[in-house]
Amino acid sequence: MENTPYDLSHQSVLVTGGAGFVGSTLVRLLLDEGCRVVVYDNFLHGVKSNLEEVRDLIDIIPGDVLEEHVLAETIHSHDVQYVFHCVGDAFVPTTYHFPKRAFNINVEGTLNVLMLAKLFNVKRVLYVSSTEVYGDALKPTIDENHPLLPLNTYAVSKLAADRLCFTLFHEHGVPVIIARIFNTYGPRDTQPRVIPDIISQLSKSNIVELGNIHAERDFNYVDDTARGLIGLIKSSVPNGDAVNIGTGRSWSIEQVAKKIGKIMGHDKIEIKISHRRLRRLDVQRFCCDPTKMLKYTGWKPRVSLEEGLKRTVDWFIANGKVWSWYDYSNGAKTYR
Repeated sequence: MENTPYDLSHQSVLVTGGAGFVGSTLVRLLLDEGCRVVVYDNFLHGVKSNLEEVRDLIDIIPGDVLEEHVLAETIHSHDVQYVFHCVGDAFVPTTYHFPKRAFNINVEGTLNVLMLAKLFNVKRVLYVSSTEVYGDALKPTIDENHPLLPLNTYAVSKLAADRLCFTLFHEHGVPVIIARIFNTYGPRDTQPRVIPDIISQLSKSNIVELGNIHAERDFNYVDDTARGLIGLIKSSVPNGDAVNIGTGRSWSIEQVAKKIGKIMGHDKIEIKISHRRLRRLDVQRFCCDPTKMLKYTGWKPRVSLEEGLKRTVDWFIANGKVWSWYDYSNGAKTYR
């Protein structure tokens, strides 16, 4: 592990998308680091309830990353020194239907953050990218040198922003690093991703409707992901570089569903395959090679899949068996 040349304590840190899933966990850990935390969120996906416990300890600025003047005023007035850019249209299925929105948010929004960081001499930006930029795995584990072969609209938009970070560092000197996070799960998820969806279904019966149950993903508990992001921005990773954050082990969706079923008290679950849940272009297996992350930060996951799933189920039950992406308007559940 190398030295950590960046000190966040007592610094003003901006978290774009701080009311979101990963962002709201990151906010809590940054407070533990002694940071002055500013959340910038338009609440498209993020929800204010995700920050309820810490709202008196942070500044919350309602704003969109596409509103340059609002973002500029926020960075300037709060003397922001570090930025975690977590904003993203981050649910793969919705980008099928709203591709222009995805590119506006994921690419143009990232460009605004980077250029304003340069304008106001921010010390460092961390951009939260995605493992989806790699596409189909060509080897058992994915390192940062794996070819970038995105398969869906979401992945293409994330790769465009990912490479924008690389280019703006080399062309403009913007001090930015890229974190390619593998599948993250845990409390306060703001999208109907597979784990919260399974938990939701199994809270009603032992029947769960799924798509590609043989797809494998490297699932990382949200606290571990957020801790990795903080370790990365503090590290000596060269600006412009990308680093993977993942556990180094993959699990099939079927295995995860069975684990959740056991945690939720089902002796046996019944899995029904639904063709409407199959992605048009899907990656069969994602498994991280975390060697670079370990080298620069010493980071390793602390929460096992079983423990993380139990914490997530416990949170779901304690919060009325409701996710923020539930919408009971007109008496029916829909996805935002």
